[in-house]
Amino acid sequence: MTVSQDDPRSAYEQVADDLRGRIASGALKAGQRLDGNAKMAERYGVAAMTIRHALDILRREQLIVSQQGRGTFVASDPGIADSAEEASTMADELGEIRAALELINSRLDRLETQVRERP
Repeated sequence: MTVSQDDPRSAYEQVADDLRGRIASGALKAGQRLDGNAKMAERYGVAAMTIRHALDILRREQLIVSQQGRGTFVASDPGIADSAEEASTMADELGEIRAALELINSRLDRLETQVRERP
């Protein structure tokens, strides 16, 4: 795929969209190493800086990870990191809600006892 000059999206958005689609379709598999920036720049017909911008987008979306000296890889479980963080946050919030309910129930029990003991 080469970047189209007729496309209203920027070149780096076109590259990011293409790579995103290839990851989603399974053409690029979890753990697979991506080609180097120079090779991708040649394939897409763009500058290496354009590839860097596209990869930055995918890195922020946690679809790829980069390792110093090793390269850039498709994330092991694209999208899972967000879900795991969300689940952890929800579990923490649920724990806080349970604690608040226990406190409310305890206070309610005391009030009911006080009302029953009044003359």
